[in-house]
Amino acid sequence: MEITVTTRHFKADEKIKEHLNEKLEKLEKFFSKIISARAIFTKEGYRNIVEITLLAKDMQLVAKETSEDMYSAVDNAVSKLQKQLTKTRDKIKEHKGRKFAEKEKQLRLDQVNEEIV
Repeated sequence: MEITVTTRHFKADEKIKEHLNEKLEKLEKFFSKIISARAIFTKEGYRNIVEITLLAKDMQLVAKETSEDMYSAVDNAVSKLQKQLTKTRDKIKEHKGRKFAEKEKQLRLDQVNEEIV
């Protein structure tokens, strides 16, 4: 996965970039088709804003988080992305597994009908 980091109004140190890389690499457990990630770190007064955009096959996910600490903002944004990826993965599995589920349901109905007769 290619990770691009942009900063606005401050210069990010290597620790925060490494923290982001570690967190984003863990997201590949939830969805293996992630192509790239783009992170924008912004500092506005006391607020730290992190916006992460994930590009995957046929989709784009965005999470934006504001916090007083940049590390917690990264953690919360990655957590939001994890929820989005899990939800998307489950939708794909449900959609692809629908034919199998329908056949299984029909078999159960047939078995019940045979027992009644």
